[in-house]
Amino acid sequence: MSYHYQRMSDDRISDVKFLFKSVFNKNVSNEYLLKKYGTEYTGLKYVGFLAYENDKPVAMYGGLPQLFQQNGKLIKAVHACDSFTLPAHHRRGLHTNLALRSYEFMRENDVRFVYAMHSLNTLRATKKLGWVVGESMKRYHIRIKTLPVSKVANRMAALNRVYCSTVESALKKFETLSYMSNPLLAEGRLAQLYDQSYFDYKLFSFNRVIMIDNVKLWLKIKSAIHVGTFESPSVQDLKNAILQLTILCRKLGIHEIQFHVSVNSNQNMQLQSLYTGYESWTVGYLDLESGLDFDSFKLNYGDHDTF
Repeated sequence: MSYHYQRMSDDRISDVKFLFKSVFNKNVSNEYLLKKYGTEYTGLKYVGFLAYENDKPVAMYGGLPQLFQQNGKLIKAVHACDSFTLPAHHRRGLHTNLALRSYEFMRENDVRFVYAMHSLNTLRATKKLGWVVGESMKRYHIRIKTLPVSKVANRMAALNRVYCSTVESALKKFETLSYMSNPLLAEGRLAQLYDQSYFDYKLFSFNRVIMIDNVKLWLKIKSAIHVGTFESPSVQDLKNAILQLTILCRKLGIHEIQFHVSVNSNQNMQLQSLYTGYESWTVGYLDLESGLDFDSFKLNYGDHDTF
């Protein structure tokens, strides 16, 4: 078959929506995708490519430009995500072809590295592209016995709008912050820069930064409370903050609080003193001849493209 390739753009968002539906049977709106890929705050937008058979989109390699820091130096990176191919077009080299075109464009635009939080499928797909397999993150699940109100609301758009308003009201008991710094940078890591522009961008999903006593937490609230990152002065402070979140969950019908953190980070050291951790995503990366020290490369749950 003969294919042609086009760089992603606002005008091609409907084609991305079509692929989501065709490959995953997942309905996503054009509005959501435009916000998710609206990475103008980094100075770079649309680094991925689409493959077409005639006028029909059949495959995509997507990525989100992000800004990292190491030793105070600003670094442009890309989080690889949303890469898929229609089943009828598998085993035709489309993923590799699209990826290489994307990497070439990234190099031309001073992107220093590409990374992903791997599933088993993406882990296999990146090996032939020269990616390095890094550490596995840790996950922690705090289960809460309560009525599954959040799960039900999340399945029904009209009900979910009312439920989100209820959640917003409940969060007012805590201090709300417009953003928080990335605690990994304070540890001297190669990590993403969190500033006001970044948190303004992340509002394409329902997430908030709050302060519970001395603990800062970045929360995404859906059917569970997902903690994008947190900063706590001590284990006891963290324990008290989680207790307050647990009380909130019981009131809102939320069944779980979930963390994903990097190993050898302060966040993981505090959590593992309270709970049992399990293996989470495997981190992988492709160095685009950056000369960076990847031994210090660390991620938060909030760095994930869907957070």
